Amino acid sequence: MKEDLAELKSELKSKLLYWHNLKSKKIKAAAIVLFIGVIALKIFTTVLTFDWLSELFS
Repeated sequence: MKEDLAELKSELKSKLLYWHNLKSKKIKAAAIVLFIGVIALKIFTTVLTFDWLSELFS
């Protein structure tokens, strides 16, 4: 468990270091938009799936 937590922390630190090393604001903005887009797509597909399932059982 401790090893997994240490690995997770090191992975998070490496991602944060990569983020701070990005110099281009366009790349940072694109990464943020991509992240928000993936989250929105996941929520949208989940809502549609539950809507479809509820209509199936009614």
